[in-house]
Amino acid sequence: MKIDLVGASYQEWSLPFNAERSVNLFPVMDKRGKDVAALYGTPGKLLFGIAGVGQCRGAFAASNGRGFIISGSTLYEIDAGGVATNRGSLLTSSGNVSIAENGLQMAICDGSKVYIFTYLTSSFALVTSPNIPIAGTITFIDGYFVVNKVGTGSFYISALYDGTTWAALDFATAESSPDPLNRVFNALGQLWLLGTITSEIWNNTGAAAFPFQKISGAKLDVGILAPQTAVTVESSIIFLAQDEFGNGTVVRTTSVVPKKISTTPIDLLINQANDKENIVAYAYQQQGHVFYVLTGGGLETSLVYDLTTDKWHERAYLNSSGEYETDRGYCSMFIFDKQLLGDKENGNVYEMSMDVYSDNEEDILRERIYTHLFDDNQRIRYNKLNIGFETGTGIQSGQGQNPLVALQLSKDGAKTWSTSYTTTIGRAGAYQTQVTFRRLGIAQQMTFRIKISDPVKVAIIGSYLN
Repeated sequence: MKIDLVGASYQEWSLPFNAERSVNLFPVMDKRGKDVAALYGTPGKLLFGIAGVGQCRGAFAASNGRGFIISGSTLYEIDAGGVATNRGSLLTSSGNVSIAENGLQMAICDGSKVYIFTYLTSSFALVTSPNIPIAGTITFIDGYFVVNKVGTGSFYISALYDGTTWAALDFATAESSPDPLNRVFNALGQLWLLGTITSEIWNNTGAAAFPFQKISGAKLDVGILAPQTAVTVESSIIFLAQDEFGNGTVVRTTSVVPKKISTTPIDLLINQANDKENIVAYAYQQQGHVFYVLTGGGLETSLVYDLTTDKWHERAYLNSSGEYETDRGYCSMFIFDKQLLGDKENGNVYEMSMDVYSDNEEDILRERIYTHLFDDNQRIRYNKLNIGFETGTGIQSGQGQNPLVALQLSKDGAKTWSTSYTTTIGRAGAYQTQVTFRRLGIAQQMTFRIKISDPVKVAIIGSYLN
C-alpha cells in the first residue's frame, strides 16, 4: 500500500501525537506527475566571494545593478566576479540592519544611526543632521526616506531624494494606539507603520504641511515582533507578528485583515526561540516556488514557508558536533542572475543553487520523519518498505559515488529510534535501482525516519509498504 511520505514540518508538542518533520527537503505538488507530491532536496551553496570577516548583516541589490553586503562594521560592494570592495564603515559591528534606496542614494540604518552611500561618487557617510532621531529602521516611499524614532510612535521623513537632510518638523505619530513603532515599511505603494501590538497604513496625500496621512480605518490588530521579518512578495506583505498576548505568529496580508500562515507547530518553534525580536527574514524564488525564510534570533533551525504549496519545512546547517543549527544563509539578494546569500558568522557570500548539493563543500543532512502508522492499535507485521527515490544520481568519484539512504524505526511515537539500516540509491546511471528495506518488525505503531547526506541530487516520489 502507498503511505504518506510527503509533508511539511509539523512536529507537535507531543511527539507521539505528530512527529512529522522535513529538514532540508521541501514538498512539491503536481497533480499530473507520477505521484501527486514529492520531496526535493533544498539548494546547496557555492562560494561566490568573500566580503571581509564579520557576520553578513545585510545584503542589497540596488536598482542600478550594483550589489552590496554589510559584513561586520564594513559596507562592501561586490561585483559579478565575486570581488568585494570596501566602501566605508558603520559605527556598529553587529546587529540587524535595514536598507533602502532612492535611486541616487542607498541608506542604511543599524538600529540607531543612518548612513548614506551616494552612487555617483561612491562616498559613504554618517547622517549628521541634528533633526534625525535615534532611528530603528528605514524605508523609502514616494521620494522620501522614512525612519521610526526608537521607543516612540513617531516617524520622520527626509527631504525629497536626499537622505542627508532632515527638517525638525517633518514627523508624525501613529495615532490608533500608544504602542511604539518597531518598523516602517513600504509595501504595496503604501507606508506601513508596524507597531508592537498594532499597526497602521498611511498614504501620501501630497499635503504641503506633511505629505503622509493615515488611511481611515486602516488599523491592524497585530504588531510586528521582529522588525527585520517584513517582506513584500506576490503583492502581499509577510511578517512575524505579535498579538496583544505577546505570541509570535507569521501573517500575510494585503489589507487590515491579516491571514495567519504559520501552523501551530511552527508557532511553537518560533516562541521557543530565545531572541525572537532579532529573527530576520528574506524571500526568494526558485524553480517556480516562492520561499519566505525565517532565521536567526535563537531559532533551532531556519523555518521556511513555500507560498506555492502553502507548506513549511526546515533548513539547517550540520555543525561540527553533528547537531542541527540555523542555515548558514542570513541575508539574501538576487543579482548577477544569481541568488546570493551572506553567511551568518563570517563574510562568505554564497551562490544558492539547486544544482549544488553541499553547504560550501560541507555535508547537508536531509531528513524526513513520516507520519505515524497504526491500525486501531493492531499489531502489524512490516515486511517491506520501498522508497521512490530518483535513483542513479551518484557522482563519478569520492563521497556520493555510491550514495546511501539510512532508515531508522520508532515503535514508541518517535521517542527513541533504532540503529540505522542503509541501502544505496544508485551509482551514476543505475536508474533501475530499487530502494528497499525488508523485515522491519512487528508493532502497534511504527514511525519511519530517513536520512541522506551524500552530495547528490535528492528527489523522492512516494513510498510503498507491504
